[in-house]
Amino acid sequence: MEWIAAFNLQFLKRMEHAPLRSKRLREALIYAAKSPGKRIRPLFVHEGGTLAGLTETAIFSLASALECVHLFSLIHDDLPALDNDDFRRGMPTLHKQFDEGTALLTGDELLNFAYGIFSELAPYCETPNPFPLALRYFADAVGGNGMIGGQMAEIELMSDPLKPANETADLEKLLLIQDLKTGALFRASILTPFLLKGILPESKTFQEYETFANAFGFAFQIADDLEDETQDAAQSRKNILSLMGKQNAIDLALQRLDASPHSSKFSATGFLKSKLQSKLQR
Repeated sequence: MEWIAAFNLQFLKRMEHAPLRSKRLREALIYAAKSPGKRIRPLFVHEGGTLAGLTETAIFSLASALECVHLFSLIHDDLPALDNDDFRRGMPTLHKQFDEGTALLTGDELLNFAYGIFSELAPYCETPNPFPLALRYFADAVGGNGMIGGQMAEIELMSDPLKPANETADLEKLLLIQDLKTGALFRASILTPFLLKGILPESKTFQEYETFANAFGFAFQIADDLEDETQDAAQSRKNILSLMGKQNAIDLALQRLDASPHSSKFSATGFLKSKLQSKLQR
């Protein structure tokens, strides 16, 4: 897609020209920026920002901030202390390409970078200035009540000494982890543009787009779990399919997407629905 290609180029330039003293840190940031990915979150910012009326400059800034957070989460998630992965998307994970210390600090710098980029959005806000509300929403999506909170809940689940390694968690806990770890950044990508334009959380418009964001986050997690059906017993404890059942989970995900207002306005919806439908039993 043309817009994603333009975003990738601009995002990489940000990393290449970051005012850093450490050459190694810059190299690690560039390595992270070059990792292949669908850029779903930036694409949501682009499409949601266009609907909300954000300028293209503001859209690129917000999309870059969200992608920094996403990359930060992946780098830290791959570390031995968490998922201990050697490869991501066919490339060595950052701690394997460099080292664990560099990976930790690169993730930290990406999170710091995200807030620096977000600060560029203040001049594009409506009057009265909604920037503080948008910043708080962004921070909550990233922090302990959002993505980081979901990561923590997953750690607590996987290390629970009272549960055998092959025993699945309850569905409510798995859905909460999904809603925080995966869903929070999708909500931030779709809804922050509307907050910046002064559309408040209590408005009908905001709530309709929030309904879609929640439906997409759930469906995305189901699609991800379908890719991991052959996990080992320990990892399967955090797979929603193990409790909902494959067909029921797919059906519910598709129903929620179909029932969500504005779902057709986001190009990733069609891709995700096709992916889920391909897994339905004929």
